[in-house]
Amino acid sequence: MDITATDWDVLVIGGGLTGVIAATAAARNGATTLLVERDGALGGTMTACLVGPMMTFHAVNEQVIRGLPQELVDRLVARGASPGHILDTSGYVATVTPFDAEALRLVAQQMVLASGARILFHTTVTDTTMAGDTITGVVTHAHGTTRTLRGRVVIDATGDADVAALAGAPTTYGRPADGLVQPVSLMFRVASWDRESFTAYVMAHPEVLRLSRHGIAPYRTEPLVAVSGFGDLLQQATAAGELGDLRREHVLFFNTHRPDEVTVNMSRVAGVNPLDPESLTAAEIAAREQVHTIMAFLRRRVPGFAHAHIAAVGARVGVRESRRIAGEVVLTGDDIRTGRRWPDAIARSAYPIDIHPPTGLATLDEPGLHDDFANQGVTYDIPYRALVPQSVEGLLAAGRCISTTPEAHGATRVSPSCMAFGQAAGTAAALAVRAGIAPRAVDIAALQRTLIAHGAHLDLA
Repeated sequence: MDITATDWDVLVIGGGLTGVIAATAAARNGATTLLVERDGALGGTMTACLVGPMMTFHAVNEQVIRGLPQELVDRLVARGASPGHILDTSGYVATVTPFDAEALRLVAQQMVLASGARILFHTTVTDTTMAGDTITGVVTHAHGTTRTLRGRVVIDATGDADVAALAGAPTTYGRPADGLVQPVSLMFRVASWDRESFTAYVMAHPEVLRLSRHGIAPYRTEPLVAVSGFGDLLQQATAAGELGDLRREHVLFFNTHRPDEVTVNMSRVAGVNPLDPESLTAAEIAAREQVHTIMAFLRRRVPGFAHAHIAAVGARVGVRESRRIAGEVVLTGDDIRTGRRWPDAIARSAYPIDIHPPTGLATLDEPGLHDDFANQGVTYDIPYRALVPQSVEGLLAAGRCISTTPEAHGATRVSPSCMAFGQAAGTAAALAVRAGIAPRAVDIAALQRTLIAHGAHLDLA
């Protein structure tokens, strides 16, 4: 179909990796599909915000996320734009998956279009159309022009549950005690990083690193590394006033697909409401100042950065947490920690509960980043009902806005998992259209069979 068409089987709103996989899955399962994106390229936070690497597809030695997410990685590897899944030398998860952001934009675009789905860029959804409690489409805006698109099923892949909220579906926001969400960060990429001098230093001073279950050896042998550590150095710089009001516990950076290039994840702005443009604007301003302050600190104090420079900064801050749907099931922290199995499982994951402290700094009273390893190596299911909102028909949610508690959200918010949710949502939407039923009425066994046939790993035994 041409993108000027107004009637579609499936509308996918949001062109991050969740939406990319959802649109691809829907189209491959026979649905006419349109992917609507506000920017001019696909990939969302992974490309526009330089968030990376992807983590994680694995639980120890078992790959638990496969299917279309793995196909996307395979396409990157074939272009020389990713080494694939490599050891997480920090020891936090089993593997990480570095990638080239520009190549990811292209690969995502090619994957969607090859499926038969179509893409509409530079378009924002401003409202929904409803028939009673059923969503029938969305109202869009682009350069002063309003247009209504109709879809038999709509998938909210906005990350912020924007479509669900516009449709009147119940949503949740923040932790119950004070309504706060995790802080935002502005990622940046550094070029001309000197791996040799860094390696020599950490081999002589292994105490500066933390979290590694593998010891110091991988930093000598692995061509690409993930680094978490230098906490004492960071605190010394903070005490000396070198980092302003930055509240961070450790230095954190990851190689990209190139050994002399790293992505730095250290900026942190707390107390932000990502749904409030004034709050988000203040965060953008503060985070961009932080990036240059952090780079000066790295050059001055951290081995390997003396002659490095900023190659790129994210176009906007990365949002870890905002609004979520209230679904037929609410996934909890205990479900994650205990590896709960669900009869309507549509994905598996092994990413641990990872909550950046909403007040900005982890303390004994405010545990935060890396505070929960109880589920290290544990796998858990994601139930289909966590994608199905209460009250509104014809709508599915995918990505970080699925139905969870704030604690469980700390585990489900990462890109490989969100892509798996996207494959499930796109597949379910196509099955619902084919059967002429609401998404919540989709036959779960048929959905699971279809997902497995397209490479997903559900372990239903």
